[in-house]
Amino acid sequence: MKKRKRMCALLFLCLTALLFSACGVTQEMRDGSAGEGETAGEDSSLLEDEAATGSDSADASEPSASEEGQIRYAKQGMKISILGDSISTFEGWIPEGNSVFFPHNGAVQDVAQTWWKIVLEEAGLTLCANGSSSGSTCFGDSGAQDPMIGSSDLRISQLAGEEGETPDIILVYMGTNDVVQSVPIGDNNGRRAVEEGAVGHFSDAYTLILDKLTREYPSAQIYCCTLPPLGDWGTEEEPFVPFVNGQGLTSAAYSDRIALIAAKRAIPVIDLYHCGITIENMQEMTSDGIHPTPEGMRLIADAVLGGIIE
Repeated sequence: MKKRKRMCALLFLCLTALLFSACGVTQEMRDGSAGEGETAGEDSSLLEDEAATGSDSADASEPSASEEGQIRYAKQGMKISILGDSISTFEGWIPEGNSVFFPHNGAVQDVAQTWWKIVLEEAGLTLCANGSSSGSTCFGDSGAQDPMIGSSDLRISQLAGEEGETPDIILVYMGTNDVVQSVPIGDNNGRRAVEEGAVGHFSDAYTLILDKLTREYPSAQIYCCTLPPLGDWGTEEEPFVPFVNGQGLTSAAYSDRIALIAAKRAIPVIDLYHCGITIENMQEMTSDGIHPTPEGMRLIADAVLGGIIE
């Protein structure tokens, strides 16, 4: 009898052990399931983090606003033309008969150092025509076939390509010689139409230039450039001082008028007055207070790139 009780007790213990064992296995399975779930959750979270990181990486590898603009222009293969003065010239790159400044004068000896060539290369644009001429002004007889007059029919026609192709973009960087020659600014804000012929005020001549460009190249996007500060010779301690013309004005006043005229016509303005050339650094950025060195050209190019890409 005792033996039977021992066997029953032993059997009961065995059954209890088996029961706890089964429960343990079940709990482990449950724990394992929960663990797998937690691991899966962690993996999911990790994947989300990686996805976020990947997105950040993608964003980091994506082009900046400036680069996007460069790519956009490059893909479209846009053609650009320049209406300028000596600062935009270079031997062999302007129409025959126009006056050239670089590389025979100044510090720029390679076309790759000019502001406009830098813009072409870095924005992926192609040159339609560089219709610049050294010494030219905006004012003068607009009906004359004279490369010295920026508002003339000749200069406007020079912005078409050699085979008559029209530009997608026109950059107007004129007015420096109007400042130097003390041409009166006038009171035209860009709203008053100007008749062809002898134009004696800067604002009238600039307005006429924009009218003629819009009429001749209706599909082109025009950009107007203001003028950098101009310097006059100073002293050994102060190599340059602000240039003040016979009207008692600096390039700032002409730049303000350019911006006003352009604004009245909803034409974008590229601010070269604040491109980084100053009276304080003019000895480094220009060779004579007017004509940029390669370093000055770089500052102008950066401002233009920022203007046409935005």
